[in-house]
Amino acid sequence: MRIRKLNIHSFRNLKSTSLIDFQDFNFIHGLNGSGKTSILEAIHTLALTRSFRSRKMQTVISFDQDALTVRGEFDAIGRKRNGAQQPPEDISSIGVRRSRQDLVLVKVNGEKLGSVGQLAGVLPVQVINPASFELLEGSPGVRRQFLDWGVFHVKHSGFYELWPRYRKALQQRNSLLRRGNIDAATLAPWDAELSATAALITAARLRHFDELAIAFDSVYRQLLRNSVVFSGLDDLVPDSMPALSLEFFGGWKDFDERGYAEVLKDDAAQDLRAGFTRSGPHRADIDLKCGKLRAGEVLSRGQIKTIVCALKLAQSKVLLDQGIPTVFLIDDLAAELDEGRCRAVFSELVDLDVQVFATAVKESDLHNDWCRNKPLKRFHVEHGIVTPLM
Repeated sequence: MRIRKLNIHSFRNLKSTSLIDFQDFNFIHGLNGSGKTSILEAIHTLALTRSFRSRKMQTVISFDQDALTVRGEFDAIGRKRNGAQQPPEDISSIGVRRSRQDLVLVKVNGEKLGSVGQLAGVLPVQVINPASFELLEGSPGVRRQFLDWGVFHVKHSGFYELWPRYRKALQQRNSLLRRGNIDAATLAPWDAELSATAALITAARLRHFDELAIAFDSVYRQLLRNSVVFSGLDDLVPDSMPALSLEFFGGWKDFDERGYAEVLKDDAAQDLRAGFTRSGPHRADIDLKCGKLRAGEVLSRGQIKTIVCALKLAQSKVLLDQGIPTVFLIDDLAAELDEGRCRAVFSELVDLDVQVFATAVKESDLHNDWCRNKPLKRFHVEHGIVTPLM
C-alpha cells in the first residue's frame, strides 16, 4: 500500500492537519519543535497505535484535548513476488483514536476492529532515527526487537501467536521459581510449554536471520561503494570500514545442538536459586563482530550509523522479496550522516521501491536528486502548520 492522505488531530502540536497527494518520496522540513517529527510519529501510530518516541500516549495528545486521532487513506498497488504480479491489498483506510484514559479505537475501511492485535502487520513501518543507532550499542533487547520485527511480518511464521504463549509460560515459571521449595513435577507443565514454543520461535528467528545476513552483506557493500562515489573520493572502499560478520545467539549455550527442554532440566537448580529462568529465547541476541570483537565497541560513530542503516535496509529487502513492502520513516538523517552517506542510503531506498517520509531542519538537507526522478513532494512545517511546497 501507498499512503495517499493523512488526517491528524490533537497530535502534539499538530492540532488539525490534512495532508494529501503523498508521493514515493516525501520530504518534510522545519525548525526543531515545529512538528515535523510528529508527522512521522502519526504514521507510526497509524501502523502500531503508538508513537516510536513514547509508549505513554497521554504525553502525545495535545495538552488541551482528551484524545488524538490519525486517519490514513491508501492507494492499493500490486507487487511482484517471485516474478509474478500479486493482487493489490484491499485496505483503503485505517483510523486510530487514543484517549487520555488509554482507550484505543481502530477502524479499517470504516469497520471497528475487535482488538488492536488485528491491525498487526497491516502497515509495516521501518524507522531510522537517532534512537535506531542503539541497535549496535544498546542492550540485547533492542536487537531482539529488531529481529522480531522482521520475523513477525513474515507470513506463516506464526510468531504473533507463539511469542505471547512463550511469555505467558515464562511468567508462570518465574513466579513458581520465586516461591522456592518446588520440585520438577511442579515446573513440568510450564517447561513443556516453553520447550514447544521455544523451538518454533528460534526456528522462525533463525530463518529470518539467515536471510537477513545475506541481504546485509550485499546492502552494506553497496552502501560503502556508493558512499565513496557520492563523496567524490576514489572508487576504492576505505580500509577504515572493516569486514563484518553477523552471528545469531538463540538464548542458551549451544542452542544449535541442545534442545531447550534439556537446558531447562539441567539449569533447574540454578534457576531456582536465581529466582528466574536464566536462559531461553527471551535472551536471544544478534552479535555483529569485527573479527572477534563486537562492532559497537570498536567502530566509530559514523561507521556504526552506516551499519545500522544497512541493517534496516537489508531487513526491508528481505520482506520485500516476500511481497511485503515497508514504509520508511526517516528522522533528520542529515544530522547523523554526511551527505555522501545520506545519498547512498537514499539510493538504496530508490532501489527498494518503498514509500519514504524523511525530515530535516533545512530544505537543502534533503536533495531532489537523491530520489533519482522518483515522484517527490515537499512540505514545510512551522508551529504545527504544515504547508505543501511542491
